[in-house]
Amino acid sequence: MRSVNAAHSILFALPLGFPSASTLTYDFLYPAAAIVGAIVARMLHKLIRRRRAAAPAMAVVPGGLDLPSSSPRRQRIVPAELPPPPGLLAGRDREMDEMCDHLARPDRDGNALIVIHGEPGVGKTALAIRMAHLVSDQYPDGQLMLRFDSSDDQLTEDRLETFVRALRGPREAMPERADLGRWYRDWTRRRRVLVILDNVGDPEQIRPLLPSGPGCLTMVTARGGVPGFPGHFPVALEPLRDEAATALLDRLVGGDRIGAEPEEAKQIVAAAAGYPVAIQMAGAVLAVRKNWTLEIAVRRMREMSTDPQREKVVAFSGILDLAFALLTHEEREALVLLGLTDRRRVERWMLALLFNGAFPDRTMPENVAGRFLDHLASARFVERRVDDHSGLLTFRVPVYVHAYAATHLGSYLKRPQQLRARRGLSEGRRRRNERNADDFLRGTVFAVLDRGELDAALNSARESLAFCRERAAALSNSDSGALALASEEGLTLAALAEVNAELGWIDEAMTYAEDARKRGGQSPRTLSRALRVTGSLRRRLRQLPQAEANLLAAERSARNADDRDEHIRVLSELTALQAPLKDLDAATRYRDEARRLCAAAGASGARLLPAVLLAYAQVLRECGKPAEAATTLAEAELLTGDPDGWQRLRRPWIRLHRALTLLDLGKYDQSREFGSAALEGFTTLRHRYGSGWARLALGRAHLADGNLSGAAPELEECHGTFRRCGDRWIEAESATWLAVAYHRAGRGQEAVHLLSAAEQAFSKLGDEQGVRRAGRLLFEVESSLPAPPRRPMPDVREWLAAVGRQPTDPAGTRAGI
Repeated sequence: MRSVNAAHSILFALPLGFPSASTLTYDFLYPAAAIVGAIVARMLHKLIRRRRAAAPAMAVVPGGLDLPSSSPRRQRIVPAELPPPPGLLAGRDREMDEMCDHLARPDRDGNALIVIHGEPGVGKTALAIRMAHLVSDQYPDGQLMLRFDSSDDQLTEDRLETFVRALRGPREAMPERADLGRWYRDWTRRRRVLVILDNVGDPEQIRPLLPSGPGCLTMVTARGGVPGFPGHFPVALEPLRDEAATALLDRLVGGDRIGAEPEEAKQIVAAAAGYPVAIQMAGAVLAVRKNWTLEIAVRRMREMSTDPQREKVVAFSGILDLAFALLTHEEREALVLLGLTDRRRVERWMLALLFNGAFPDRTMPENVAGRFLDHLASARFVERRVDDHSGLLTFRVPVYVHAYAATHLGSYLKRPQQLRARRGLSEGRRRRNERNADDFLRGTVFAVLDRGELDAALNSARESLAFCRERAAALSNSDSGALALASEEGLTLAALAEVNAELGWIDEAMTYAEDARKRGGQSPRTLSRALRVTGSLRRRLRQLPQAEANLLAAERSARNADDRDEHIRVLSELTALQAPLKDLDAATRYRDEARRLCAAAGASGARLLPAVLLAYAQVLRECGKPAEAATTLAEAELLTGDPDGWQRLRRPWIRLHRALTLLDLGKYDQSREFGSAALEGFTTLRHRYGSGWARLALGRAHLADGNLSGAAPELEECHGTFRRCGDRWIEAESATWLAVAYHRAGRGQEAVHLLSAAEQAFSKLGDEQGVRRAGRLLFEVESSLPAPPRRPMPDVREWLAAVGRQPTDPAGTRAGI
């Protein structure tokens, strides 16, 4: 029927100079057109299939956005690093108008440089961010932001590396450090990029970071001006006027509290001295203490301001007193301890060391120290920051808060306590500098990862990376030290790659693994781990030749490093690689060698053995031996019952594969039981990627049992999860199974869309088997779709009249043609 409809369309597209109706009648035309249409439709179908196979691959970014691209190196996520715009920004309309007028000037040459300068707390950063959001659509090639710190020893090359990493494609090689500046200038010369450089101290620090393109915009915030940059547009920021400050406080507090007590409101505004940060701090206090009247707030502020030295710290010390009164006694102790630090950047371990030194009878773990810092951030005493290199959450103490905390030292800490706190921090730093990176990673990242504490593993790896780069900056002049630190940084990058791979963030994991090879390539231990993670990722993406090359090289490096545990992990990955290759003999050899090493490794080998058995079971299943795979998986699960919880992460993966194996055996009820157990385990661990796999197994079991109402929700949930994770192969696989469910439920058009996307994804990944499977299903679904309604064939004479032609006369002459 679809061929006839195609023929019908083709017939009406033919030129009008066809033979007369007396020699080529309607009865002959219609069957002939049907035959021709069938041939043409088949040719068109082949052409469409060929174009689909040759179409540009779809670059799937972590958010699930599909972007057509003809080259993997051109697949790039446009960096958008601006923080959210400030919720309230009062009294800055004039400055905003001036900046907009400057950017709109037709005679402005070159890229724009705007410098916002003023005292700390006056709102420079908030104004820059608001302005950047206002004009961000004019800079489609990216928006970058970098914060400076006076106590930060970060090198210019490190800051440039941060920008280059954000701008380059996920598969584009990083340039050498000596070439970072040239790469950055060349890249920005032809593009429109917006850059914010916040809290700049030395103007010379920003010169290498300025984009070179004439269509770029750079916004700098600094305490003073930045001389030496001709043509820049200065914006001097002053404290708010009383009217604007009162309006801002009113909006922060809400209700009619300001109008009900106008005199007390004036006193609070006067104490804030027009500084937006002080107004926001007062608003936060009053918003939390809803039962406080403004009269109570003013009284508490006066009660706390007993030290005249605090008035010399900052113009709005009264507001700091008000916020300080809101804190608990323990939070006040934590804030006062920050006055002992010699750096404005503070991490959890620093506060824990200070506290444990000052109060040896009261222990503060790092996680508790982190909660205290969060509370202080909510009270506006510290600022939350994310490290540009590692993604680690840190905290920044403003200059005025550091000085304010120091004024309270005598009231909360005796002199011996202060000395013990400083000594504890100093000794803690020394121990951190002397620690072995490999031992630290084993005791933190990998220990908590095996227990399924994914957030803790990720944070520990980020902390280790930030620490390595901090030490590398301090020892950059020592060649031998730099080489050792490069190896440690490579180990940490490999650990970050492994954690990201476990979470399903494939692109991030691949980038970290490649950086690990580059940084620590001269260390066999580092190289083996980086190659193993890279090979594992390529195996997941079905890039099998590359995966095999990576894993074989990783095995050689593990042997050279004499790292038995790593050798076992590599052999486990080599075993799993034989599943898609269907090479049971090779898998058996790798498994036997891994078991021998596990037996010789003692306790660590016993912890690694379940992973070896899991990998071998996958090969058995792919080689058509599901019964033997089920036995192997049962043995592996028995080994995960240790009371110390070392296998909490491994057990759900084993149960997932037991569910898939039982599905192959046709035991659908048992498959659903193990799938549900795996889902429960992953959910407990807050493992979103693993939960997606478990839902895929459950959906397939429901499909096999004919339960479409149970299959569709599970498959929809898992597909949505995988679209957000970044594993393109499993995203395409889940789309294929969801399309099967939609097709059986009569939702053919949705199935066609899913299968088309899956076919393109498999094609991009080089998975020929996936391409064939998705293409076959797509053909079946398209063939089963109902044909569009066919237009009735009109009478030839009526049609000729409609198009302005005269019908032929009885003599066969063509009148009017």
